[in-house]
Amino acid sequence: DDCDSNDNQNNHPKLISNMPRQQTSQTKLSTAGLMGGTPIPPSSLYTSVAVGGTFDGMHYGHRKLLTLAISSVQPINGRLLIGVTKDEMLTHKAFADRIPPLRQRIDGVLDFIGNLAPGMKNRVRCVPIEDEYGPPGQGVDSNAYPGLKNDFDALVLSHETLRTGRKLNRYRVEVLGLAPLTLLCTQRTEPHGMSSTALRRMRR
Repeated sequence: DDCDSNDNQNNHPKLISNMPRQQTSQTKLSTAGLMGGTPIPPSSLYTSVAVGGTFDGMHYGHRKLLTLAISSVQPINGRLLIGVTKDEMLTHKAFADRIPPLRQRIDGVLDFIGNLAPGMKNRVRCVPIEDEYGPPGQGVDSNAYPGLKNDFDALVLSHETLRTGRKLNRYRVEVLGLAPLTLLCTQRTEPHGMSSTALRRMRR
């Protein structure tokens, strides 16, 4: 797994380039620049970043994912798109009846982003997604997501969804004729991460 991390306890993500697997580089980035620590190098910042998920409960993994997404956006003109899976796409998940409705999940994401990076409020957009790939998987003339332009250059994802990111890149290249995205992947550093499914199981 390209995103496995056994070498340290830092919450550093890995950059998975858009090159084929055998040429994939694994360069560690630091999110410390967001909090006033070591600056993130310009080569690790992107103009149009996308991230997506269910965001059910906003647990540690969700917060780490969104922190990486914010940290990867160019500070002046960069934009972030956050896709939140619509309710209709979640019926197959375990304990689906305990997943909060879409509006509540979007509000949770926006609340977290507002506290983490209030200065980016006007450059962050949160939209419902209703297909596997969301806006980065749409053709340039598609109206599936009105008002959104498929000019993304990076996708933030977890190590669990890296396979989907690679599938998306193949689809972009082979079907849409678009450039592949740089995949920015968080590493699992916590020994016993609490999943969304486990948290739903605990709800009453």
